[in-house]
Amino acid sequence: MNIKYLKPAFATPVPGKLATRTPSLTIAGLVVSLLMTACTTAKAPPTVFLPHKTISAIGYGTVEKSDRYSRSQIKLMAMRASKMDAYRSLAEQLNGIQLRGQTAVENMQVTHDSYQVYLNAYLRGARVKRTSPIGSDIYAGDDTFETVVELDLTPRFYECINGSSELINQCLQQNPESPAPSFDQNPPKVSSINPGCNAIDCYSYPNTKGFNRK
Repeated sequence: MNIKYLKPAFATPVPGKLATRTPSLTIAGLVVSLLMTACTTAKAPPTVFLPHKTISAIGYGTVEKSDRYSRSQIKLMAMRASKMDAYRSLAEQLNGIQLRGQTAVENMQVTHDSYQVYLNAYLRGARVKRTSPIGSDIYAGDDTFETVVELDLTPRFYECINGSSELINQCLQQNPESPAPSFDQNPPKVSSINPGCNAIDCYSYPNTKGFNRK
């Protein structure tokens, strides 16, 4: 058996000329260099682009007709109630609600049923789009109002609503020189009245001031 040994084909250097590499060796070196660069370079975190959109909510408010309040007071209270209901609906879209309920049953009848809703939301920048009476209902008349509020969800809004309480206080601060209001507020006090009392001392009349036509 005749075995022939083949010598590798290398370019023979010529005196007076520079030695050149073959194309295959050049490509192999480039691939190795790219692989080493990819292994040593840290990957940058992906950039998250938050959507910029506007959400809206509708609220309704009415006041029971009573001779104790004037016509103007009833309208103002109904407008205020519709505005608060619109803000509540807007907060529900953003943060959801926490609902607590208590029901008492006696002799197979419900004797007490109460619910408490807690809303703790950041609504800075919300604006009232319109407030108008509902005229389609003949029973409601012009004492029932509808309010539409809007809120722009900017990247700053997402940063504030997802941050800590300290960051939210900074977002709520209007003037850098004034102290920021506290975000953790105590629940409002609720007092009951006697529906059978007809004296003027049984009721506290509302105090309305500082409103505008915007």
